[in-house]
Amino acid sequence: MHAAPSDSAVLPPRLPAGLPWVGQGLEYRKDPLGFFLRYADRGAVVRTRFVGTGIYLLNTSDAIEHVLVKNFRNYPKDAFQKRALESVVGQGLFTSHGDVWLRLRRMMQPAFHKNLLAAHGSVAVKAANTWLASRREGEAFDAYTEMMALTLDVVAGTLFGANLSAQARELGRAMEVVMLHAQFLFDTPIPLPAWLPTPGQRRFRTGLRALHAVVDDVVERRRKQGASGDDLLGLLLEAQAEDGEHLTDAQLRDECLTLMIAGHETTAAALALSLWLLARHPEAEATLRRELATVLGGREPTVADLPSLPYCEQVVKESLRLYPPAWGMSRVAEADDRMDGVHVPAGTVVAWSQWALHRDARYFPEPEAFRPERWADGLERRIPRFAWCPFGGGPRLCIGAGSALMVIRLVLATVLQRFHFDAAPGPAPEVLPAITLRPKGGIPLTPRNVSLRE
Repeated sequence: MHAAPSDSAVLPPRLPAGLPWVGQGLEYRKDPLGFFLRYADRGAVVRTRFVGTGIYLLNTSDAIEHVLVKNFRNYPKDAFQKRALESVVGQGLFTSHGDVWLRLRRMMQPAFHKNLLAAHGSVAVKAANTWLASRREGEAFDAYTEMMALTLDVVAGTLFGANLSAQARELGRAMEVVMLHAQFLFDTPIPLPAWLPTPGQRRFRTGLRALHAVVDDVVERRRKQGASGDDLLGLLLEAQAEDGEHLTDAQLRDECLTLMIAGHETTAAALALSLWLLARHPEAEATLRRELATVLGGREPTVADLPSLPYCEQVVKESLRLYPPAWGMSRVAEADDRMDGVHVPAGTVVAWSQWALHRDARYFPEPEAFRPERWADGLERRIPRFAWCPFGGGPRLCIGAGSALMVIRLVLATVLQRFHFDAAPGPAPEVLPAITLRPKGGIPLTPRNVSLRE
């Protein structure tokens, strides 16, 4: 949508003369996604201030690669992120930095080995079939709510080897409360003390206790049964560092909670929005169903089928381009640095938005259009490394990114063989740029039997 950004850094930024830092902060809080789009054309690096803190907005793939890859050790998560995320998931892989992060990453990486992910493909297909069994032709449903329930089944199966459907509603409410609280902490420069018994604090602590109780119960039962198992919990219980040290109980809980929340919400939003995009673009949906019919012939998909379903992958990539789960990211410079010829003082926060990057017309002509075919012929290899990065990138690429992409494709391949989905006319669903990007309201869809349409 926006024009190609200039190659030169802009210091100071081309902001309205005399605009105070408060105005910029309010501009961001009012419309975060629009804010990044409006500043995307003002240079590779644009300087501003929020709440007295220097902020550099990064608008090119090269600048982001410098932060996430070339000098990533100098750029941990900033104080706003750490405060918000640690309140929910503690000090685990997602929030740690440096040697602590590297140690945890090495301990957890075997849990995401390709062979294990392949074994979990059947869990996703089973969850999709269970969900399909409750659908009736012509009965409308909210895609986001339903995909949240479906992906909770997937996460429970792959992470815990358990069925949490009986607790799904309670878990869903608890996760909603704690994520809203985390977002509040992220958006609030000077939050109230955590010990202050406000209604919001009480709701948050109640929700967090509910999540801890579920995780602790599952872990305790697994310990009694023995730590082995082909789910992630079994591998985490067995994981150990090079010095032979295992995860502590607190670390184990934090990592399980991180994987449960992140794998649940981001995948659900991506699935719901993918179904909506296909419903609003019947030509793309028809192309995908023809591919599924040719390759699968009505049978259940497996992980082994995914390389033979290139259009399905293109649909998912295009959906994630328009609605990236990680819609924006930020880091803080620990030491002085230089980026694109620009001095970055220690303590400076650098921030960027995938929402804006994914709408760069240089790499994505008609950037607001849903065009899965743009990903044919190796587009991802031809564009800059961070022109498309829905899960972040570099050494700290989301550890569950591969699993999420697998689950989304397998669920789509399962449900679209059974149903077509009609979407109501009107504007696109409003999205909320919270900790992750998600629909703000419902996404009503109506299922129609495929056999009745052909």
